[in-house]
Amino acid sequence: MTSAPLPGATAAPGARAPCRRRAGRRAWLAAAVAAGALVLAGCATPSAPPLPGPEGPPNLWSGRFAVTVTEAGPEAREERSSGSFSLRADGPVTRLELTSPLGQTMAQVTLEAGRATLLGADGRSYEAASAEALTEQVFGWRVPIGNLPGWLEGRIAEPTERDAQGVVAGREHGWSVRIDAREAGRPRRLTLDWPAGAATGERRLALRLVVDQAIRIAAQR
Repeated sequence: MTSAPLPGATAAPGARAPCRRRAGRRAWLAAAVAAGALVLAGCATPSAPPLPGPEGPPNLWSGRFAVTVTEAGPEAREERSSGSFSLRADGPVTRLELTSPLGQTMAQVTLEAGRATLLGADGRSYEAASAEALTEQVFGWRVPIGNLPGWLEGRIAEPTERDAQGVVAGREHGWSVRIDAREAGRPRRLTLDWPAGAATGERRLALRLVVDQAIRIAAQR
């Protein structure tokens, strides 16, 4: 039986028709899990460090991620993925790159006003009007990538818990966001859960981020 195109996510000209969403999600997860542990392997080619930019808050974050998808039902089967991430915010443009533990690019996402694109490891390109629409059609989850810079700086729209250093936890776009640890006053480890307040047996996603570096660099031209 042939696979139908993903609704709402437009493949770029010349790209092959995408697989079913469920099979596609499993393929992405399997590729990352098969690559190994969370920490990047030493065989990845080192890149030149970015040049420092003007004073101000960070606009480039890099670190590690771990994803756990729990399917609905009594068995609560889990699928896991891990790797590293690089997130850059240049004004209205946000770029996210996910890399496997072996240093292979898994996905590149670019957000601009009214447009979101994703380039997969297999060369397929997808496009939608927003990051939420794009990630829902490709992965099956509405991930507000445009909100990640704020979360990594500790800004959460609906705070539910605070401490002496600021917001500890809150909710935004249906996600539960918790800052598990800070370093030099900035979030170091975060846990993101969707949907916020998920009940036992409900399909859910847990995303854990470890920020290894947060710096400000000059905007791209």
